[in-house]
Amino acid sequence: MSARLECPLCGQVVVDGTGDIVAGVCHGCGARYEGGEGDAPGSVAAAVAGFGADDLDAREVLDAVFRLTPAQSAERGVSITSDTRDDFYRWWLFVRAGESGEPADVLRQVVGR
Repeated sequence: MSARLECPLCGQVVVDGTGDIVAGVCHGCGARYEGGEGDAPGSVAAAVAGFGADDLDAREVLDAVFRLTPAQSAERGVSITSDTRDDFYRWWLFVRAGESGEPADVLRQVVGR
């Protein structure tokens, strides 16, 4: 199986090859990415847990991220994208750590907490 994932924040290719994609870090901008489920809501729920933001509602995070323009996503350091692969694609939430160094804090800011 071939899979490719590009960081939606900086355009860096973070995975390009065979095998499954696992959570990791973009080498271009340092954003962490989590998710990997077959739908956006499931991926954001997995990412929220992976980022340690269990106090946030995943659907609220998903809605807030999808409402951002590309410029706002770049400015806030959070975006969602899907990979490309031979079979059904998967979704990934990218978050660049903010001033606190914690991706969870970036998600809290995006939803207004």
